Amino acid sequence: MKKTLISVAVLSLFTAPLVTTSVQAQTSSPSIYGTIDSGMRYSNKVGHDHLGNSKGNRLSANSGGLSGSHLGFRGHEDLGQGSAILFNLEAGINIGTGESNSSSDTKVYGKKSENRSLFGRQAYLGIGDQQFGRLTMGRQYTVSYDVIKEFDPTNNMSQHQTIHHLSGYADLKNNHNRSDNTIKYSQRLAKVMTLASYKSGNQVGSMTNGSEMAVGMIYRNSLWGIGASYTEIGVTKIQDTAAASSQALGKTQIYNLAGEYKLDRLKLKAGISQTKLPELKSGAILKHPQLTIPNKDQVGSTVFVSAWGVQYDLNPKVELGLALYTKLQHQSKTYALLDKDKRTVLSSIYKLSKRTDIYGVMDWHSNRAGVSETNKSKNQQSITAGLRHRF
Repeated sequence: MKKTLISVAVLSLFTAPLVTTSVQAQTSSPSIYGTIDSGMRYSNKVGHDHLGNSKGNRLSANSGGLSGSHLGFRGHEDLGQGSAILFNLEAGINIGTGESNSSSDTKVYGKKSENRSLFGRQAYLGIGDQQFGRLTMGRQYTVSYDVIKEFDPTNNMSQHQTIHHLSGYADLKNNHNRSDNTIKYSQRLAKVMTLASYKSGNQVGSMTNGSEMAVGMIYRNSLWGIGASYTEIGVTKIQDTAAASSQALGKTQIYNLAGEYKLDRLKLKAGISQTKLPELKSGAILKHPQLTIPNKDQVGSTVFVSAWGVQYDLNPKVELGLALYTKLQHQSKTYALLDKDKRTVLSSIYKLSKRTDIYGVMDWHSNRAGVSETNKSKNQQSITAGLRHRF
């Protein structure tokens, strides 16, 4: 009997750490969160005649004037010793209709995409460690977006065609805010955060065709911050196929740099991005889940975006903002101007509570060169008013 008790005691000593770890691993903290943003928007010169000139006014319901409406689930499982398994699932919602409104939904040739990703905003699983950083896999924000999202003069306002994106462009129709099938690593050391990501091209026999890689860095202190990144996207003829059929069509390169300086109740923000797009023939891309298939020849070009602005806290409840965006597109070989569009954004936010805001936005589009595809009439004005609640 005595030997049995001793054996049990010794066995307990060896298994105690395993039991402790098991209990810690069962500690989980899933949570539900989201944003509901709804209002009205008035715009002039929104219709197009046979010459492409804009005319006519429109008053419409508006979903996501400041922030895209969404519902999310996130959580982590504690593994002990500073490590944890983490996940995030986030679905976009059109508040006006209740439909799924994932960020991957785009308009191709004037028709709405059939992409109805349930968790189109974010869907990833990963592991985090207090010392070594975190590694996540799935659909998630790009490195270029992570770098500039807090430095954008409007905090990267989601209102369609109100700002030009400092995160760069995957093609001439879509910004590069999110990416599918991506592995991303991030590490914070004191005031510096480093980021890196890789996306496989899913090509048989090729590690580079259709792949994507990015690196970035952010520095922040109590007064100012700065961030920069570089992204390279391989463009192929067909995604998810053998290398012999995929045919590499070139590379899209994105550079961006942004920063912020705080002065009492005033924040000064500025940023630039440059996207180099390869030359593509009409119909060159036959299948790709994220890139738009061009319906006309895409000229090799460079898209340059600059933005600067201020945010001012008038009092604890009122925040005012001014932002100016400029987009220039030049042909790579001749440097001929292909597109020019300037946008000015005035915003005001009144905080009803910690979670609920009333907001108003006025924006102007100025296209003095008369070449912008989205603004043939040289100028356009819009007014948006709405209510935003976060939970």
